[in-house]
Amino acid sequence: MFLDRDKFKPAAEMRLGRDKSSIRVTITDQKVCELREAVYAWITAGGQPVRIGACGASAGKRLLSYPGYINRSLAGCSGATPKWEALKWLGLLTAHGMLTAVVHQPEPTLTAAGLVRPYLDVERRLIRQHRPLLNRSHR
Repeated sequence: MFLDRDKFKPAAEMRLGRDKSSIRVTITDQKVCELREAVYAWITAGGQPVRIGACGASAGKRLLSYPGYINRSLAGCSGATPKWEALKWLGLLTAHGMLTAVVHQPEPTLTAAGLVRPYLDVERRLIRQHRPLLNRSHR
């Protein structure tokens, strides 16, 4: 696996919808999905990250937002997900059958401003390290 299994815990699964032209996300671990200020990654069965992100609010809320953005784009509506990216999501799900979302909440670090959870720094480092296919920016 490309990401540390001791830190990143499975939280959700992404699959094709029944019509094979849309996607759906199912929460698999509610407790992990409640984490805030966390880093998440959508990975293949082989552990290859295809998208890495961070969330200040609950991880589950962020993970569950993916189908709406992607399906809207696949339907031809404009929005946050470009058409080319939505088609890549569809292609990955067709090829792999499922993607798994894994989540990690970094430990707080003591700084001059007090305790700070460095989740954005961890996200940035992982994006630079892995260069996932579906990250549009490589922060």
